[in-house]
Amino acid sequence: MLKLTKWIFLGAGCWITGAVYAQDNSSINTYSPYSMYGFGDIAQPGFTSTGSMGGITTGVREAKQIDYVNPAGASARDSLTFVLDFGGEMKNFYAKTSSLNTSYNTANFRHIAVAFPIRRFGVSLGIIPFSNVGYEVEQRERNDEIVASMGDVRYRYSGENGINQLFLNVGFNATNRLAVGVGARYLFGSISHYYNVLFNSNAYYSNVYSSEVQKIADVIPTLGAQYTLPMDSRRHVVLGASWQPQTRLSGTQSSLSQIAASSGYDTVHSAYGSSQTTMPMQLNLGASITASEKWMLGAELNYQDWSKTKVINHTDELGRSYNLRLGGYYIPNRYDVRYFWKRMTYRGGLRYSQTPPLYRGNTVTDIALNAGFSFPMRGAGYLNAGLEVGRRGSTAHGMVQESYLTISVGMTLFEAWFVKYRYE
Repeated sequence: MLKLTKWIFLGAGCWITGAVYAQDNSSINTYSPYSMYGFGDIAQPGFTSTGSMGGITTGVREAKQIDYVNPAGASARDSLTFVLDFGGEMKNFYAKTSSLNTSYNTANFRHIAVAFPIRRFGVSLGIIPFSNVGYEVEQRERNDEIVASMGDVRYRYSGENGINQLFLNVGFNATNRLAVGVGARYLFGSISHYYNVLFNSNAYYSNVYSSEVQKIADVIPTLGAQYTLPMDSRRHVVLGASWQPQTRLSGTQSSLSQIAASSGYDTVHSAYGSSQTTMPMQLNLGASITASEKWMLGAELNYQDWSKTKVINHTDELGRSYNLRLGGYYIPNRYDVRYFWKRMTYRGGLRYSQTPPLYRGNTVTDIALNAGFSFPMRGAGYLNAGLEVGRRGSTAHGMVQESYLTISVGMTLFEAWFVKYRYE
């Protein structure tokens, strides 16, 4: 129990330190013009270990791995095992158009989660980002009549912050093969957008500074199921599904517009009120095949229709979203006593996504390759490391092409509970 307490305080301390560091240094956790749409960049599912396998979770059933997407996965806990998982990531963005390019780096503590058994039930809870907003775009006025009368006019758009989710899942083994679960996600956070009109060469016009802050605080329910089908004494197949209904989320919205004056700023508009946000239905389908103690291969399909979604009183240009994920792991020899590398877990995967934003009616696709390792720590758990290389969008139709590299590091710690020793 002392060891368990030590790990809990270590994980909590790391999470708090990372959260404070991120708030003090930057509220931008992504850097993409596509994050100005809807909720921003929707975070990829999974932690460091599952993210290294393309993000497959729905049809994966592991006793020492936390699955927050499918609530039924919470019941995979050993009846005596407590699991703690936390980690962070660093990301490099490189974006270009047909004529411009830019780059940006971010580093953030990403998640912390725990899972444990309660009688015949399994419980998992934790906190992880739902979406991130971070962009800065500037355009110059090209209308000759406006330029002739107002001079050089620039329109600057920027945004920051994002939405987090606190999840709680409860799973139950209905039979030896069927597991069911119910979960709740508490979404909370704010998204800030800024719209500025800047006049460089005309003294008769004042710069205009506008902002819009949108806050969300509400709960989304989730249902899930997993079915295990034995193939032989070593191999089995897991079929999984999870469903999130269309949900209305409550929140608030404030807007402010000011013009620059000799004495400071004059307010020309200010408003505050409640808002309604529609989260679309989400369906996840997954399957995996596992050879005990050796390897696993899995696939997953995710679908959401954002085309009729109302995000904070605005209907943005959004479309249908698809995500196809493939991945797996391989362990040469989990119990090898001579070679450390044989006890390591090697992970890999890929994902292909059609993301929600539409740019001038064109879909924005995202494709990425993943790789990772889990290093066993004697008597404690695993140190996880992951790498993702991806590309989103293209330079066609005036769009932005983004290339990114993500490095993630995490720890999965576990310890037995309620063990009665025969000898002291």
